[in-house]
Amino acid sequence: MGLINMNHKTNMTLAVFGLGHVGLPTALGFADLGWNVIGVDSDRSKVESLTKGHVPFFEDGVDSLLKKHLKSDKFVVSSDSNWAVNQADILFICVATPEYKDGSADISQIENLAYQLRDSIKSYKIVIQKSTTPVNTAEKIRIILSQPKENEEVQSADKFVDVVVIPEFLREGKAIEDFFNPQRIVVGLDDMSLKETIINLYMPLFQKIGKEEQDLMIFTDTRSAEISKNAANSFLATKLSFINMVSDLCLKVGANIDSVSRSIGADPRIGTDFLKAGIGYGGECLPKDLNSFIDSGKTNGVNFSILEEVQKVNDNRVTVYLSQIKDTLPNLKDMSFAVWGLAFKPNTDEIRNSPAINIINKLIEEYAKLRLYDPLAMPVFKNQIGTSELISFASDPIDAAVDSNGVLILTDWPQFKEQDLSKLFQVMKTPIIFDGRNMLDRDFVTESGFEYYGLGI
Repeated sequence: MGLINMNHKTNMTLAVFGLGHVGLPTALGFADLGWNVIGVDSDRSKVESLTKGHVPFFEDGVDSLLKKHLKSDKFVVSSDSNWAVNQADILFICVATPEYKDGSADISQIENLAYQLRDSIKSYKIVIQKSTTPVNTAEKIRIILSQPKENEEVQSADKFVDVVVIPEFLREGKAIEDFFNPQRIVVGLDDMSLKETIINLYMPLFQKIGKEEQDLMIFTDTRSAEISKNAANSFLATKLSFINMVSDLCLKVGANIDSVSRSIGADPRIGTDFLKAGIGYGGECLPKDLNSFIDSGKTNGVNFSILEEVQKVNDNRVTVYLSQIKDTLPNLKDMSFAVWGLAFKPNTDEIRNSPAINIINKLIEEYAKLRLYDPLAMPVFKNQIGTSELISFASDPIDAAVDSNGVLILTDWPQFKEQDLSKLFQVMKTPIIFDGRNMLDRDFVTESGFEYYGLGI
């Protein structure tokens, strides 16, 4: 069958379905490794934009790779899924898995794509599920693909399909960096005869970075691979909520959460990553994956109460931050604030589930006047949320702070650390900084004449 021929094939064609923050970096990464890649998306306007070399979102390094491989012909973009299926040897599922109101994952896009693939496949294919999904989604895909089409009574043997799970661990804003420098590649296989084919797929990457497959590849079953992604993000969310909970204690007793974080992070069993206190996590992945994992627990009769508390702690961060502002400035009506940062984290224009947006909405309810600045996310904010008479947009951080009653640091963009505090002091009406990301040096800021409020410092 096709599997035997793929094990050492050097001219495989890959089709990547879904060209968002996961699919597009994945497609361009494999194109850069020398594979022929077809990027497929049902959004015709996105396809048209990408074909012209325009990326519809910000992701560092994607723009240059897109232009490079449109020119090299290693990457083509299409909305014709049927054509792509029959050109390709391996099919990647990278479509979105949003959440329902109850927190469970909506995998309807995956199921709909699986039916499309089933109706288009005419010969052996490997289907790789990269979208983050609840456990047992691969089995659902396999069942759909194994069903005959409406006009067929039995699925023919030459149309046999293998389903593999290779969850993505790409960080938004650093997706290209993570593709070419992975910490691990988790591969879920229920048929270990596929192992050599998957190693062959990634061999150009191993050669590029000078590593062996055993250094990076973790082979397991599909269910374990699916759980691995959800568990990883849930654990990271847990670390963040833990340190934020400790920061509340530090605030009450006069301790310093940064010192506490360094102290416990020095233990190699704990590590320093995700131990920075602040206004909480956001974005598309951590909140959604945590909710999906909690739902998987409920569905399978497992008590994930610890994760429910993680969620509650994170939801409360905005309240803690706003209370700090109101305790300092009780009447917010007609107060003017500079808002530094809209994105949920630096190096992205993503504002979905950003704590900054929740804080802005709450301040608008208090009739505070806000002047916003973000290096990347202001166009997205204008497009998705719009404007109001209480909101204006600044050209830089200092411009945002002119005649303001306070600066609100809501995203830890590195350039916010580099601002001239003497100039900032001169333009503000009242020199107060509410540092929601604990970015600045408290002692230096206060010595510069500011009132400074961090979270737990």
